[in-house]
Amino acid sequence: MAAILILGLVLPSPFQAEIKTIQRVDDPVVMESRVLTALLKSPLDRLALVARTGEVWAPIPFQIDEKKPDGSYAFTFGPLAGPDPDPTLDANDELVFMVKDTGDRVEDQKWPEAAEAVMEIEVRDPKNGQKGWAYLVRFSGPAPRSQDDYIQVETDPASNYRKIITYEYVMGGPSNVIYPDYMAARELPNGRPGVDVLDRLKMRGEFVLPMGLSIPLIFDEMAKSKDKGLIDGPVRVLLLAEGYLELAKFIKIKGEGYSLISYYVNHMIWPMAMELPMARLLKIENFYGYLDFNQNVFGSCSFSAANPYNKDVVFDGHMSEAEKKLDTETNIDWNAGFGPQGAIIHRLYFDPRPAVSKQLHYFIDDATIQDPPEDFPGVFGAGYHLVFPEELLPQSTVYQYYYFLSRLRPEEVSRILDILDHPVEVRVKARVGP
Repeated sequence: MAAILILGLVLPSPFQAEIKTIQRVDDPVVMESRVLTALLKSPLDRLALVARTGEVWAPIPFQIDEKKPDGSYAFTFGPLAGPDPDPTLDANDELVFMVKDTGDRVEDQKWPEAAEAVMEIEVRDPKNGQKGWAYLVRFSGPAPRSQDDYIQVETDPASNYRKIITYEYVMGGPSNVIYPDYMAARELPNGRPGVDVLDRLKMRGEFVLPMGLSIPLIFDEMAKSKDKGLIDGPVRVLLLAEGYLELAKFIKIKGEGYSLISYYVNHMIWPMAMELPMARLLKIENFYGYLDFNQNVFGSCSFSAANPYNKDVVFDGHMSEAEKKLDTETNIDWNAGFGPQGAIIHRLYFDPRPAVSKQLHYFIDDATIQDPPEDFPGVFGAGYHLVFPEELLPQSTVYQYYYFLSRLRPEEVSRILDILDHPVEVRVKARVGP
């Protein structure tokens, strides 16, 4: 879920018109509908999220993801698809929109025509106090809708392949495994589409069994998944998958948890919940998780929380002296890269924290290495070296955040880090009641 802070239902009154000042453009807002008190039990087709800029009202992209009484999503596709028993707006449904689409604050009596009830949603940047506003409105008839659809899913059953296509990026991969093997900017600053820069996401190490027996852990290849539910909205896509780890042909460790992936216009949030029944008998050593790129990434720089931008740390197929001297001993929670084909920032968290002892910067740039299975020779990778405790936890979840941008300057990384480190604050207030 996107990081926001719901502060309550108290806003100053009377309501004065204010101009939008918030500059944040990357943050989504995900909020439970229980705070939208004046609109609960409203028919969804009569609700619209609107914003006003100057004297003009316009619908903005939003979605209401319905949840069932047990808290599970009412998926619209997949084996678990099924309607919410309450088809109206209820307390556990989620409202989703982007901060960048907010507008000005509106005085009383200046509502859109046919508005019956209005909830004001104020979004505030906690770092500087800048604000923007959106209004969830119940109309007396069918509600207006924005024509923008920020994100789409394309699935080819014949090839068992899926692509996520947004205004910012395209990501693809086989539907029955966890790793993506295609990543490209939707449009570069020069107006051209980006090209695929990814070989695959690799997660590899060793399982050490009792008596010292070691089994190669090629997690990206061994982990199998099966889609269970999908919601394809204009602001985010939710994909629920369950999986298992196939250590050998007849040895499977089934995950009792789930992976509920959230895709947005400029990023994806990927939690992986794993349960290892044999955890106390296993050790994981020499584990590395990283994006292994192809040669289209050449000319791109890589840096991290432990290694500031250095123009000599650049993918070109061989390890430079600067690359050999990178800090690989300091814990990090993000790394980033940028170049001719766009930019990416990757954040990583474990829950609970003790599930991993260290997460260190990992970088390799060597065209001579063979590391199958892979589609392109050589390893051009950036990510994490993960050091696990001597005694593995039987249950844990790893959260990966991938942010995609068409361009990035090193000093701009903070704008992405702020999404989690300084989440926007949200206040709501009924402006017109039923």
